[in-house]
Amino acid sequence: MEDYLSKPPRSPDIHPLIPQFYGYEKIPSRNGKFHLVSYWQLINGGLVKDLILTKYNSVRHTKFNPDQRFPARLIARMLHQVFSSLQHLYTVSEKPIFHKDLHPGNIWIHFPAPSSGGELSDVPDFYLGDFGYAGWGGFSHNHTATRDVDNVMEWARLMICVNLPEDQRPPKNCVVPNPDDPHRGKIAGDAPMSAILSLYYDLCEELNFFKEENSRYIRKPSCPPPDLTPLIRRAEAVEKKLTPSLTAFALMTGLDESGDPRIQKFMHDIKEGAIRKARAQPFTMTGPVEKCLTPMIKTFPIKVHGPWFLAEIRAATGRWEAIDDQTYHRPGKTRGSGRGLRAISESPDENSGESDSEPGFV
Repeated sequence: MEDYLSKPPRSPDIHPLIPQFYGYEKIPSRNGKFHLVSYWQLINGGLVKDLILTKYNSVRHTKFNPDQRFPARLIARMLHQVFSSLQHLYTVSEKPIFHKDLHPGNIWIHFPAPSSGGELSDVPDFYLGDFGYAGWGGFSHNHTATRDVDNVMEWARLMICVNLPEDQRPPKNCVVPNPDDPHRGKIAGDAPMSAILSLYYDLCEELNFFKEENSRYIRKPSCPPPDLTPLIRRAEAVEKKLTPSLTAFALMTGLDESGDPRIQKFMHDIKEGAIRKARAQPFTMTGPVEKCLTPMIKTFPIKVHGPWFLAEIRAATGRWEAIDDQTYHRPGKTRGSGRGLRAISESPDENSGESDSEPGFV
């Protein structure tokens, strides 16, 4: 699967965002079985699911709070970028690859850093992750060719819902109320949400047309997924309209929401979390190898899956020093094959208090 995910897109208009894959290894387990452990690029901004849960307490029953707001630009950006990644899956091989596990826990937020280093970007990207169920075949139960796309649309709908009172929220299942009404997506006094709601209904109409055209075959695994190129272009166009860099246009149309203190607080909070994660040091323990391989909380052993590379912190040299060429999995039980990545930092925490006589183990 990684061979296909890493291939360049077939169209220059597609820009998939998929975490970089570094490697994997088989970790022996009981009864001659094993765990397949993979290593991926660190995504620093968390999950879309966590954002909604953290800010609004409930995913299924979102409550309108005028003092909190999800940026309209990020909703358009998520649709644009996740659809780009899906279109890559659908077109990169001779047969479309379905994700088959697309929920907001598998849409990941990442604040990229400039290639020259320095401060993280102010606007995050939305990555598509967890391809454990991905494959060329259709869904094993209740297959529909639009299942991946329907899931993305549902979570975009919930992002919209947290910004609107209940009587203005879009219905479930891509239902478009009053489809002949040109003002169906208008929210009085809220141009950004009007733009997003209109985009959502436009995408719903595209999908509903595809479902009607393929109604006889849409549940058969042989039915290909929809071409997402028109949806990507629509979402990208709305995202650009909502981009603060287009200040004159955004101010003239009322689409610039960057000055809203609710938006400023929201973006500050998620970026601060990304900065902390990007700068975080690996989990460190102090003591002999045996103790570090069986960590305890009070009198209970910690069930950590790992794997990780075992190393010592040497304050005198300011570097991590490898103990051996083994990765460890399930502390105190089994060892890996040694093919895992060595996540060895060049700059351990200066305030860790470690010394040569009492090294810490990662």
